[in-house]
Amino acid sequence: MKERFRLAAATAAACLAGGALLAGAGPATAQAQEQPAQHLAPAATTRSSCGGNVVVTPVKYTYGTASCSVWGSPGLKITYHWTTGDGYAAMQAYGMDAAGTGHWYNCGSGGGSCTVPWGNEIARPRVRGWDAVRAATIYFSIG
Repeated sequence: MKERFRLAAATAAACLAGGALLAGAGPATAQAQEQPAQHLAPAATTRSSCGGNVVVTPVKYTYGTASCSVWGSPGLKITYHWTTGDGYAAMQAYGMDAAGTGHWYNCGSGGGSCTVPWGNEIARPRVRGWDAVRAATIYFSIG
């Protein structure tokens, strides 16, 4: 019985202390609510954070997938921007022709950007990379 009483007393004390802390936070919350609402820019004008990275090796192609999906439209082209710390790292980007058939397009080596046809497809952009000398990391984004 004494244990239950101690537990109940400790719980009550914690609740009272928590209530005092919450009561102290009340005016700050009210002040924050009095500030005018900020208008956010439309999603179409904000910069996308779609992309990813892939660690490439000299052994074989290494594949990577972007962190988002692209909703295509007839004639759409997407641009892959990419960087790497190794000038020997080469990247290919996946794109689709007008018939919806996928192809790998060469983007070069050492970093840069390349534009590939996307078409009227909904999919996640993909890349593959290879390095002739050593392991390296390729960072890519869709712009």
